[in-house]
Order: sequence, then C-alpha cells, then structure tokens
Amino acid sequence: MLLYANGDSHTVSWSFIDVIGENFGTEFVNQAIGGCSNTSIIRRTRDYLKHTTPDLIIIGWSTWEREEWQYNNKFYNVNSSGHDALPTQLQDQYKSWVTKQTQKTLNQKSKYWHTKIFEFHQELGSIPHVFFNCMYNFFNTKYQYPWGKCFIGPYDNDQSYYHWLKTQGCEADEWYHYKADGHRLWANRVMQYIKDNHII
Repeated sequence: MLLYANGDSHTVSWSFIDVIGENFGTEFVNQAIGGCSNTSIIRRTRDYLKHTTPDLIIIGWSTWEREEWQYNNKFYNVNSSGHDALPTQLQDQYKSWVTKQTQKTLNQKSKYWHTKIFEFHQELGSIPHVFFNCMYNFFNTKYQYPWGKCFIGPYDNDQSYYHWLKTQGCEADEWYHYKADGHRLWANRVMQYIKDNHII
C-alpha cells in the first residue's frame, strides 16, 4: 500500500502523516512544503500522479490567500506576511500585493478555492482521498458541494486541523504549529475517519 500526502508546514517534516504511515504499516510519500499555496499543492500532486497512483491521498489545504508565482522557470510560494524571500525583480509587485490582502479578498479567495478544490476532488475520481482544512473552513459560500466522505468538516471551522486540536487542549507555537502530541492526536482522528467512512 502506498500513501501520498501533500500540504503546507502543518504536514511537512515529522508530522501526523508519519504516525499514520507507521500505524498502517505502509510506504508513504510526503511532498508537503512549508508556506506553500494550494496552487502549489495541486500542481505538485498532479505531477506525482502522472507516474504513480497511490492507494490513498491525504491533503491538508493551506490558507486561502497564499499564491504561487513563477519567475525564470522557478516557482515561489507567496503569503501575506510581508517577509517572503522573492527575487529582487518581484519585490515591488509583492509589496503591492500584500497591501491588497483584505478581508474582502480573503472572502473572494475562499469562494475561489471552494470551487477549485472540489474540481480537484472530482479529478481524483476513484483514487481514495481525504481532505481537511489546516486553518480555515470554506466561508461565505452560498452552497455546499457534495463532497461525499472525502472531506473532514469542510464548512465547520472547529473541524479544521488547527482549531480542532485547540479544542482538544493542545498548545500551538507562535506560527500555529503543534508539537508531537498534537500530531499524534490528529493522526488518530484521521485514521478513525478513514476507518469509519471505509475510505480504503
């Protein structure tokens, strides 16, 4: 059995994915990158699927405002912190972009990713997959897509990775990252979700 994972910093390095892989006794590939955007997650997952079909895909979606820019055939993940390491040629564009990141644009991007991630869910077809939001739920949406059993609480902020672990008494650092106890707890939750919903 082959498990494939992708996401941002909440999924990178030693994380709940390692715990799930160990418990399932399976080979796993984790392509998560800290600070990455959902554009990056989808692009790299598609690239992986061109040559390999895993038995299960687990993706933790990043925050809605993040983007991926391409310059000189290189990809850069961009977020609204104001501290991204971009080439000098992109700095003015980046500074302008940061000033435009408002609640209104975040609402628009939530709607955008609501649709794009559902389209990606459809694209995956019969490949078993589990999605969850790392920080935000889908908000300001006029309708809910028929996700089936593939998405853990897409419309409930308390079901997102960060907020659910917070309700369980776990403490995050200043960058909203949890320690090993949080990752083990989330791993158990995802494994139970997979079992209860007969994902594989």
